[in-house]
Amino acid sequence: MTGHRWDDLPAEVRDAIGEATGPIRTVTPVPAGLTAGLAARLDTAAGPLFVKALPDDVPSARLYQRERLVGAALPESVPAPRMLWSGHTAGWVALVFGYVAAIRDVNLGPDSPDLAGALDLVQVLGQELTPAPGADVPPVGDNVEFLRKRADALLANPPADLEALAAYRHARACLDLDALAGDTLLHADLHAGNLLATAGGVRVLDWGLACEGAAWVETALFVPRLILAGHTPERAESLAAQVLAFKSAPEDAVTGLAAVWSLFREFVARNGPAEIRASRARAATAGRAWVEYRA
Repeated sequence: MTGHRWDDLPAEVRDAIGEATGPIRTVTPVPAGLTAGLAARLDTAAGPLFVKALPDDVPSARLYQRERLVGAALPESVPAPRMLWSGHTAGWVALVFGYVAAIRDVNLGPDSPDLAGALDLVQVLGQELTPAPGADVPPVGDNVEFLRKRADALLANPPADLEALAAYRHARACLDLDALAGDTLLHADLHAGNLLATAGGVRVLDWGLACEGAAWVETALFVPRLILAGHTPERAESLAAQVLAFKSAPEDAVTGLAAVWSLFREFVARNGPAEIRASRARAATAGRAWVEYRA
């Protein structure tokens, strides 16, 4: 996807950012990810900052709005870049964060030096964000309902190439939205692309899918990411069990969540935008292995 440039921002927005940050010396674009918004490093007299911005009339803008709410509420104890300013003006949503330099891309694979730090991060999130610190985010059931609709559409008319159909149907029947409810602020989208390996440890970015639910859900949603990184389902669950909250996860609820997570990616791998189908197919393969292991 093509991202926006600094010059695409209305002057009113650039001026508002400049008032908040002080004089901006240079603007250096960085990859914007799937939202195709502006993402850039701002070099200022006070040091480097990171800005992301997006027009408010595109679907992804709701994710930026949710991230604004979380950024204003996150306690200092959460290992994440601090949101220093946000604004919604001239038809744009803009967020400014402290700039955190990565020392490498995060690797969640077996024997990776980042793995222990990532699991520690998941543990810290559950501890520091229970009870939720007051961000007005939706319940996790809303996020999962979005997945469930695509999952059920796929199961209602399964394509000929859909593997493990019986396992999927069995696991899908285990889903219980009530079991996912809780009072923890969840990131709900932890994966290597949303993590930074820094000199101070692993940091988490991009809270656009944040929601409120049971603490164990965070870890459960991380399991297929571990499988995708090269762990067996058995090993991934063993690693997940190192996180205290996951020990209390209801077995059927985890199985049902695994099913809709994976079926959603099966759906997008066939019906989503062409540029993301291959990555979603890889994620679906990892999720399917987890569902078959649990089933």
